[in-house]
Amino acid sequence: MKKFILILLAIAAILGAVVLYFGNFMLEVAVHPQSDTRYQLDSCLVAVYNKYPELELWRDTLIQKGNWRDTMLVAEDGTLRHGVVMHHDSLSNGSTVILHGYNDNTVRMMRYAYLHYEMLGRDVIVPDHFGHGLSGGDHIRFAWLDHYDICQLWIPLAHQLWPEDQMVVHGLSMGGAMTMYTSGEQFDDSLRLVGFIEDCGYSGIWEQLEYQLKQEYGMPAFPLLYVANWLCGVKYGWTFRDGDALKQVAKCQKPMLFIHGDADDYVPTWMGMKAYETKQGTKELWIVPGAKHARSIHNNWEEYCQRCEEFIDRIQD
Repeated sequence: MKKFILILLAIAAILGAVVLYFGNFMLEVAVHPQSDTRYQLDSCLVAVYNKYPELELWRDTLIQKGNWRDTMLVAEDGTLRHGVVMHHDSLSNGSTVILHGYNDNTVRMMRYAYLHYEMLGRDVIVPDHFGHGLSGGDHIRFAWLDHYDICQLWIPLAHQLWPEDQMVVHGLSMGGAMTMYTSGEQFDDSLRLVGFIEDCGYSGIWEQLEYQLKQEYGMPAFPLLYVANWLCGVKYGWTFRDGDALKQVAKCQKPMLFIHGDADDYVPTWMGMKAYETKQGTKELWIVPGAKHARSIHNNWEEYCQRCEEFIDRIQD
């Protein structure tokens, strides 16, 4: 009997070690970039310019005029946060803080910056989140802790630079989730933050990783996601359960425009629908026909611009 128990314990220990190993592997895959974009901004520029040649002259002109400025701020944890500030010489139509997605950076959001700056005539700030672009940090935090940077650093900076501007926050994918996280916080009226635009953001970190685990590998959440979640708490001080966008958006007191492609199989459309249904008060929903993940602006440029402009016009004084 004793021998049998020892064998069972040995098997349990081996299985535990295997689960722990693969749980740690899953965590590392999830929170570290698949390709290091931190020091590849030149290649990002080439990719953006190849797709949208008009953006090269536009960016170069802003830099020459001093209207495109790289800015560094110090976060609460002492690490640096990089962002690009784009301002108009004359009176603008407001300001927008634009939030990029997983493994992206300020350069990859240039199309969105062009929309708000050039098409809508707004001042713009595009931050690099922790672990992205030129900001400090050695891993990706799936937007949860990053939304505090938006609240404590970038929204106050926008107000400091343009105190008369009415402000919106516009985020894509992970940045869309970050927008929803941000929307649940309280802001002083003096900041003049009037609303939010979220594009294909996930409803929560846990829910997104659970979906991806099943979609990509046909595996259930238990035990790997549970182990990876525990390891994330031990190693980084936050867990996948913390980032609940539905909980945050339920507290949002300002208008929000939800955008999601109906062909999105990366962050599934039902997540956007759940977020929209959870939001109370003033809200709008645009389900974009045929759009895959993060493709709504690229497939429907004119309508995307129009929808954003009309939403902002409705919520500004």
